[in-house]
Amino acid sequence: MTDFERDLKEALKRREPPRDLTAGIMARIAPQQPRFHWRPLVAIAAALVVFAGGFEQYQQYRKGQEAKQQLMLALEITAQKLAVATDKVNELNQRRIGHDQ
Repeated sequence: MTDFERDLKEALKRREPPRDLTAGIMARIAPQQPRFHWRPLVAIAAALVVFAGGFEQYQQYRKGQEAKQQLMLALEITAQKLAVATDKVNELNQRRIGHDQ
């Protein structure tokens, strides 16, 4: 018999388990108590902060667009009123020119 065979036979020989083996195994396979996982909560909180910031930016954008529309309407009304006033001035000038001759 070679040294390898002798070592193998010794390693595979039946032995009685230690007395405290059952307690150790039961402790390992016992259901683990739930652990608090904080990483998903941090990810959710970060996503909420990003969403809130994006929503605020969108609100500012919408307010700017509304102000732009109001300004464009005001300029259009002003242009129309200015055209009416210019027509009246031209009409008065035409009368005066025609009246002076």
